[in-house]
Formats: sequence, C-alpha cells, structure tokens
Amino acid sequence: MSFSFCKQFGKDKVIFVTKEDHATPSTIELPAPEPAEGVITKDGNINWSCPCLGGMATGPCGVDFREAFSCFQYSNADPKGSDCFEAFTKMRDCFQQYPTVYNKANGGVDDDDDDPLSDALPVDNSTGVPVKEEDQPADSGAPAPSAEELPPQTSSAVEKAQ
Repeated sequence: MSFSFCKQFGKDKVIFVTKEDHATPSTIELPAPEPAEGVITKDGNINWSCPCLGGMATGPCGVDFREAFSCFQYSNADPKGSDCFEAFTKMRDCFQQYPTVYNKANGGVDDDDDDPLSDALPVDNSTGVPVKEEDQPADSGAPAPSAEELPPQTSSAVEKAQ
C-alpha cells in the first residue's frame, strides 16, 4: 500500500503522489484571468509603465511627454485637449532637440537600418503609407506577353520519358 505525502525543504514544497492520486481529476478551480491593464487603469489613472507608450514616458523628454499626456487625458475642454497647446508645444520642442531618440523630422518615416520591418512592405511614394500585398500588382510592371509572343508549347516531361 502506497500513500502520498508532502515534505517542506525551506521555501520549496515537494509532494509525492501515488498513481491513484493521478487517476482522479483535479478539483482545483483557477480564478479567471484578469484582463491586461492598458494605458488607463481601472481607477482612471495613467499607467506610465504600459508598453503601449513605447518608452515615451522615460528618456530626455519623459517629463514633457507625461505633462502633455496627462493634460490631454484629464482635459475637460471642448474639443478635448485644446487647453493643452502649451504642454504639447513644449513636448514637440523637446522631441526636436533629440531626433535620434524621438524619430526624425522627416514625417515619421524612420530611415534607421535597425528596423527589421522597414523593408517588409513597399511604400507608396506619394503618401508614405505601406502598400498591402493584395493592393500591389502581381507582375513586375512589364506588360504581360500576348499569346503570339510566347514560345510554342513543347511536349511534357512525361511524354519525353516514354
């Protein structure tokens, strides 16, 4: 006859179980997972550590960014944020002082070679917007050859092998 038991080793707990213990289904119920917190917490505060801010709340202009973002978030003006012009101007001026940290002044297009997705999609030169594959022409831009321009069909490899 075997039995299960538990032994404590410092902070670790070791549980020895029998085959009979594994034969019965577990009765433990886990709590429902909480949804991931976004930039605004449940209590209405700003979550400055949210990865969705992309590190903007830190760095040389972090204070200016937090001030402008807070002003916009808690603004009661109509339209929202219209009372935050000075804070956003101060933030923009700071961003312009650090172009290597906060994107270039070239319309938001980053020309650094460290972005692995920079060549993933071709960009429409007139708008600077990436073009989806389904919106691209299937050919290389050259006109498709007509039936007369194609070489005559030869016999298949199966026929040649016979």
